[in-house]
Amino acid sequence: MKIYEESKINQYLKGFYKLFTCHRTNNIDKCEQYLKGLLHECKSNIERMVERIPESDYEQLQHFISNSPWDSMAVMDAVAEKVYDSLLVSPSRQVGTSGVGLILDESGWEKSGKESVGVARQYIGQVGKIANGQVGVFASLCNGEQVGLLQGRLYLPQEWVDDKARCTKAGIPASQQVYRTKPELAVEILKSLPARVSYEWVGGDSIYGNSPVVRQHLYAKKQEFVLDVGEELGVYLAPPQPYVPAKKAGRGRIPTAYVCDQKPLSLKQILTQIHDEQWQTITHRHGTKGPLTRKAVILDVSLWKPERETTIESVQLLISTEIDGSEVKYSLCYTPEGKLSLTTALFRQMQRYWCERAFQNSKEQLGLHQYQVRSWRAWHHHVALTLMALHFILQVQLDNQEEMPLLSVPDIKLIFAKKLLNKLNSDDGLIQALQLRHRKRKEDIDRHSKVPK
Repeated sequence: MKIYEESKINQYLKGFYKLFTCHRTNNIDKCEQYLKGLLHECKSNIERMVERIPESDYEQLQHFISNSPWDSMAVMDAVAEKVYDSLLVSPSRQVGTSGVGLILDESGWEKSGKESVGVARQYIGQVGKIANGQVGVFASLCNGEQVGLLQGRLYLPQEWVDDKARCTKAGIPASQQVYRTKPELAVEILKSLPARVSYEWVGGDSIYGNSPVVRQHLYAKKQEFVLDVGEELGVYLAPPQPYVPAKKAGRGRIPTAYVCDQKPLSLKQILTQIHDEQWQTITHRHGTKGPLTRKAVILDVSLWKPERETTIESVQLLISTEIDGSEVKYSLCYTPEGKLSLTTALFRQMQRYWCERAFQNSKEQLGLHQYQVRSWRAWHHHVALTLMALHFILQVQLDNQEEMPLLSVPDIKLIFAKKLLNKLNSDDGLIQALQLRHRKRKEDIDRHSKVPK
C-alpha cells in the first residue's frame, strides 16, 4: 500500500492554489490546515482542529471560514471537475454499470437555536422527523460504487426569506434572499455545473422525481433520468386524450379547461395489478455477503395534469421490491431514444445507496455537520472544503484500488489520524489545549452568571 504522509495533502492542494488568493494574499495554508483538521481524529470544528494542527491559530482559521472572500462555488466547481476526472478512470466492479450518473439529493442535520443560517423546524431525513435544523440540496457523481459529492446549496425556508433583517444579519446576499424550493435548487445546480462535467443519466429521490420543474428541465436537455417517485403519483397506462368539452346548451361560460375521460391510477394501485409472471428477478450489485437481487418490472406510462393542457409525459415506470415483496421502490425512467432495459433501470435506481453512503461518510468521518459557524458564507465555505476532503479520500481509494480494493473511508481516516502531526502529542501542546478549554469554560460560566442590571 502507498503510505500517505502530510506532503500528499500539500501536493493535492496545488490544483486549488489560485482559488484561495484574496487581495494578493494566498490562504492556501489555511485551507491545508482546515483539510488536515477534517482528516484528523477530532470533531470537525475549529476549536478541536486548532488543538491538534501545528501552526494553526483560532482567530485566523475562524476568519478563513467566516470572513475571507474566497469563492466557495469556484472551489466546488474545481472539486466537480476533479471528481469527474477520477470517476472516468475508475474501474467499477458493479454489475450492470451504465456510465457516470448524477444523483440529486438533500441532506439535513439538527441544529439548536435560531441564529444559524437557514435553521428552522423542518423535516430532517437524518432523524426521520420534523426537527430544528438545516437542509442542503446536493449533487453527486457516481460510477458504480465510487461516488463524489460536487455541489451544495443551502435551503432557505419561507420564514427566512420573509425576514430580510434576519437574512442580512446572517450575511445572505440580496440575490439569494428569494424562496426556492428544493427542486428549483436542484435545477440551479444542474445549470451551473462546469461544462466539462458530463454524465449519462440523472437520479434522485421522490422530491425531485415528483417535481415537474426537474422533469421538464431534463426533457428540454434530452437528459436520461431514473427518478424516484411516491406511491400516490397518478399515471395513465394508456396515453390520455385531453380535450376541451363543448359548451352545454343554455347560459354559462364557454369551457376552456382541458378534461380527460380516463382516470389516472396511483402507483400503489398499479402494483396490485401486476401478475406474478411479469416480475423478473435481477442481481443489481454484489454485496459483502453475496449478490443482491430484487424483483422488478418496467411499464410504459403517461403523466398529465389538467393545468398543463395538452402536455403529456411519456415515460417508463420501474417498480422493484425485495424478493419477499417488501421495500417497494417506484421510479420514472426516461431516455430520449428508445427505452431503458430493465437491468439498466434497476441498476440506476439502486445507485442512490452509494450516495447515501457518501453522505454518511461525510458526516461521520469528515464532520459535514459538525461546524460551529452561523453565517451564509461560512456554511458554504465549510461544505466546499468537506467536499474537497471527500474527493481527496476518493483519490486515495483509487490510487490503492489494485492493492487494497476494500479500503474504506474510516480506514483512510485512521491512516491520517496516525500520520498527521498532532500538537497534543507533546506535553506543551497538551497543557496549552487544556488551558484554552478551561479559559473558555470560565468565560461561559461568567457570561451566564452575570446578574442583569
